[in-house]
Amino acid sequence: QEKAGFRHRLVAAPVAARGDTVVEACERLDAAAGYLSGGLTGDLDMLEAAFERLGAVLGEPGNERTVGATLDRYLGRLPTEDGCRNVRIADWLRDRRTGPKDLTGPASATAARIAPGALAECGDALMTDEEWADARDVYQRLLDEHPGDGRADDAREGIRKAGLALELIQVRNLLDEADGMDSGYCRNPAKYSAAPAYRKGRSGAVFVGHTGYTDKLPEEWRSDTPDAALVVCADETQAGDVVETCRYRDHKGRIGSVRFNKLAVRVKAYALRTGKLVTDRTVQIGGESCPATLGYFGSLPSRMAVTPSDADVRDAFGPVVGR
Repeated sequence: QEKAGFRHRLVAAPVAARGDTVVEACERLDAAAGYLSGGLTGDLDMLEAAFERLGAVLGEPGNERTVGATLDRYLGRLPTEDGCRNVRIADWLRDRRTGPKDLTGPASATAARIAPGALAECGDALMTDEEWADARDVYQRLLDEHPGDGRADDAREGIRKAGLALELIQVRNLLDEADGMDSGYCRNPAKYSAAPAYRKGRSGAVFVGHTGYTDKLPEEWRSDTPDAALVVCADETQAGDVVETCRYRDHKGRIGSVRFNKLAVRVKAYALRTGKLVTDRTVQIGGESCPATLGYFGSLPSRMAVTPSDADVRDAFGPVVGR
């Protein structure tokens, strides 16, 4: 009986060892499944850890089906509800070319399955968040990597809208920086392709640079940036043509002559749709001259500027904007 019991233990030992191996493999697969679940959140380090464990278990004979089932359960849960997260996961699955084919094959196939939709959804989400440059790049990836996809037209429209948004941001920044002819938009004009075409008498403008006189122009001549056809840059005011010369008696009783000049302002107008220069001229603003009483400090000046009314300013700048 003792001999029989001893022989029984000898036979049972390999069976017990195999059982321990199976239990260990199951535990390792459970751990890998946990890492795969973490990978659904976009944690690529957890995804890497999961595939390393799957590869180790797969390297032991007899585990092909259980490893495949574990991987299939994970891949079947893709895509997630987050398009940009899916892009990261798809890129990782696609780029993982080392390792057993039983892992890389299904991973690559899943990447191909989810990538087009992921790129489209990610681009849409980035547009909603006004991440225009990133959205444009994601849409472009969809066109480059999946040119035959049914979402290609939507991607092209997304690229167009994102491009316009970026143009508008650039234009607005340049306008904010334009405090003279040598700064901002006046120095580096840029286009906003969605701006309206210039129409004489009907187009609004944005006035920048030295705006002391352009601020006096009527509101109906102006438009907000997206709706403007022109950007008008105004330079500093200089002495223009002499209007007339009048004689005045100074505070000491002496007679002197004072010339009255128009106000000369160089202006450049750009078509906002193209960013191209359409007008470069000097306008001259007329106004009242030779008042009955002349105010001045110190000695009698030899030259003074006319005093323009709002109508005088409109008359000077009207031809620039087609009014």
